[in-house]
Amino acid sequence: MTRKPFYGDLDTSIRTLLLAQIRNLWTHTSTAIEGNSLTLGDTAFILEEGLTVAGKPLRDHQEVIGHAKAIEIIYALMAKDQIQDKDLFALHRAVLTDAVVDIFKPAGAWKNEPNFTTYISEDGRQRYREFPAPRSIPILMGQWLRMLNAALQGDLTDSEAVQVYADLHLILVTIHPFFDGNGRVARLIANVPVLQAGFPPIVVPTEARQGYKRMISDYQATIPDLSELKDLNTLPDNAERQHFREMCQSYWEPTQTLLRQAQTMQQHLVAGRVSG
Repeated sequence: MTRKPFYGDLDTSIRTLLLAQIRNLWTHTSTAIEGNSLTLGDTAFILEEGLTVAGKPLRDHQEVIGHAKAIEIIYALMAKDQIQDKDLFALHRAVLTDAVVDIFKPAGAWKNEPNFTTYISEDGRQRYREFPAPRSIPILMGQWLRMLNAALQGDLTDSEAVQVYADLHLILVTIHPFFDGNGRVARLIANVPVLQAGFPPIVVPTEARQGYKRMISDYQATIPDLSELKDLNTLPDNAERQHFREMCQSYWEPTQTLLRQAQTMQQHLVAGRVSG
């Protein structure tokens, strides 16, 4: 069920400005979390002027442009009642702008090799974490897509939208279905039910990077034998998962602030027309 989009009551000129602001912020924060060196000002300059920033890596420019294109895909998905794996693959190809042709690192397909991350354990030691095995990904992502599509059928309240976003986000990065780009894809696709419910997207702030990554790792640490995960129904709904939901609520404030500012501009515009 689709409500009027969050920008639906705005005049075209104000809507265009708001969507550009959100695109710039969303793109900057999501790419910066992954190590992109471009500032919010750099990001806005590249996307609005179509020019490069002197002294900054070409890869960083490509990531920003790719993420902005991925946001366009997300807005297009708002009109769909059913999202399929091919939609996720298109999103993955958009964000993975530096991908090369490599059968072991496919862009726009599930991973075909095991992937790992490192973390600091409770005893202060550096350890490896292995994500679910490639053979399990089609089944796990089939379950995940059913969760996503079920959320698209409901008329979500704001609190429900946050929980849906948090759960879809956390579970996707825990499955880690792609060889790379999992975080960027999760921060994009988990927003489709939020947008479809008539709310602005939830955007993880750059300054929250360390705590955000730690929360995800803390949750993954509660899953026994993560590499052998075969059923999402066995994932724990615990204190760590609830903490992530609560933090996602706080992540929502920046885009809500931009929307309130646009609505104030809209009121001034209408008032000017009346007085004129």
